[in-house]
Order: sequence, then C-alpha cells, then structure tokens
Amino acid sequence: ADFGCGDAVLAEKLFKVNVPTLFSAPSTKEKKGSSSVLTVKQKLVCQKNCPFIVHSFDLVSNGNSLITPCDMANVPLGDKSVDVGVFCLALMGTNIAEFIREAHRILRDNGVIKIAEVRSRFEKSASDNESKSPTVTKRSKTQQKSGKNILDTTGEVNHTRDTKLLDHFITVMMQLGFKKITIDQSNKMFFMMEFRKIQGKKPSKTATFTAKPCIYKRR
Repeated sequence: ADFGCGDAVLAEKLFKVNVPTLFSAPSTKEKKGSSSVLTVKQKLVCQKNCPFIVHSFDLVSNGNSLITPCDMANVPLGDKSVDVGVFCLALMGTNIAEFIREAHRILRDNGVIKIAEVRSRFEKSASDNESKSPTVTKRSKTQQKSGKNILDTTGEVNHTRDTKLLDHFITVMMQLGFKKITIDQSNKMFFMMEFRKIQGKKPSKTATFTAKPCIYKRR
C-alpha cells in the first residue's frame, strides 16, 4: 500500500516486474509426444505475470486509474490485508499518527512500513541553534590540534544534528505498534526508515506526532 502516492510512480515501476520464465518454449520441430513439450501447467508458469498487488492512495487521482482517491487515515482495505506500507514524502499535516494507525490496521502481523522523508523535518543541524554567521560547527580540542574537520560521506563538514524530534518519532512509532528496524542516514537531504509491526500490540489511541514543515528554497 502506497500512502500519498503522488502520480503512482511506485505502482508503475512494480507493475513492470515480471515473473521469470522457468521453462523454455518447445521447438516447432519437436514431436507432440516428446518429453520436452510443455504441459498446460508449465505453460501457465511461463506466462509473464506481475507478482505484486499495489494499492496507491492519495487525496485526488487526477484521472490516474492506478490511484484510489481517499483519506490516508481511512483507506478502503480490509484488516491485515497487505505486507508493506510505504510513505514517501507523505507524512504531512498534523494527523500523522492517524496515518500510521491506519497502516497498522491493514498490515499483516510482522508487516513492514517504509518511510522516506526530508531530514530537516525530523532533525536540526547545529547551525539552527547558533547564530547565522558561523558556517561550520565548533571543533573539539582534538580537531583543533589536528587542524582537520570531520567529514561526512559527501566530503563536506559533518554538522552535529539535534535528533530529539527523530527520537520522539521513533518512540511514538513504538506506541503505535511499530519497532524500528533500520534508519539510513547516508543521504545529506533525505533518510529512509523501516519499521516492523509488533505482533499483538495495539496502537495507542492518544499518541500524536507532527513533523516540522518542509521549507522549499530556491538553489
């Protein structure tokens, strides 16, 4: 289930995936009674079929037949009916917890939620807490002696990040019935989070969470 699917690009990509052919087609020269001639069952296996069922949800469909227009807090799927829930830049608004509770409802036990979001909505860089003039964070005594700054994977100065809001989000996800599996923070602008549904745990009805608004800047 793709929550806040936009133009349903994820569905379009997945629908292009086909089951690989397990048997080669028989030669026209081979006799009908030959052992290499495919049975009806084998012919069915040979057919190229997409192995995925993708449900794409957004507020409007804009005429896209792949999209089901609806409120993401109330999608038209049965309980425990899907294996994976996806939120790609979709945790907007002030009712994020309602979206997660709905994902919990439709996910099977041990189902997975995958979240891709803008890091600045969940984190603060050190420069957010300092004056606007400094462009790098203060160096430790060890760094001052070595004359070097710690670099991140992009080769740029690694600003210390305030992760209190992100930590709070992980706590809220636990209250809503999801355990953190991984968080990929290798990208400077975005991160990927993965959570697994905790079997037998009912989501809190009172837990809430609101991320910071996303501010778009001309570059």
